[in-house]
Amino acid sequence: SKDKTTGRILHIYRNHEFDEMMLVVQFLRDKGLLTGSMDGTVVDVGGYLGMSSTAFLLEDVFERAIAFEPSPDNYRLLELNVRNNHLQNRLRAFNMALSDENSELLFELSNKNFGDHRIRHGESATEGHFDEDKRNVIRVSACRFDDFLERSPEINQDEIRLVWMDIQGHEARFLRGAHGFLTRHSDVPVMMEFWPYAIRRSGIDKNEFSELVSGMFNKFYAFEESDFHRHDIDSIGDYFDKHDDPDGGSAIMLTNIEMDYEQKR
Repeated sequence: SKDKTTGRILHIYRNHEFDEMMLVVQFLRDKGLLTGSMDGTVVDVGGYLGMSSTAFLLEDVFERAIAFEPSPDNYRLLELNVRNNHLQNRLRAFNMALSDENSELLFELSNKNFGDHRIRHGESATEGHFDEDKRNVIRVSACRFDDFLERSPEINQDEIRLVWMDIQGHEARFLRGAHGFLTRHSDVPVMMEFWPYAIRRSGIDKNEFSELVSGMFNKFYAFEESDFHRHDIDSIGDYFDKHDDPDGGSAIMLTNIEMDYEQKR
């Protein structure tokens, strides 16, 4: 593609943030949440070109993957990536966004980073730090994850081991739409990009985000400087303030599983 950012990185280095992904895998294995061989299913929310889901499968971390990508162009390349890596029997891809409603949503298109396309909140955009209001916009299909699972009985929910998510600030909307699944499967961790600037642009403020995740999880692990740091979920508001800058953010794992990582090091 003509993606000047993530696509360029993939073209030159043949992977994107692979070492960081494997650190997450090792952390989950150390905690007994993953085995040392192919295990269960990963849900890749914001699949882009499949750079995460295909890597997980090619490394035999998971047996299967389910990827969701709303961009028609990215989805076409995702399907091509699956075929080129002979993963048709292990990776199912869906051309849709996961949100808190079943509808069509406005989708802003970045002209230089095709991994930074974003769901637009409302029918018009306010001026943004990255000129989001000037982006071309299309409409994409969106679905609640709970409703997707209800109409997909062939998917064994008990085999889902991890939700891997990077959807440019729309993460809280996904969590709302996946409330039923995440409540029934409280042992499934959610690894997500945490970008307060983009979360607020999705129409979710700090208090709403804090209330939402506090009602579903009891702790989070911040992945910073190639290491995990445990925080009680009640401190997510302070963490939101710490990274509330257009260029701020980190990766966090939301979970209910007690993992005494620091004591084992």
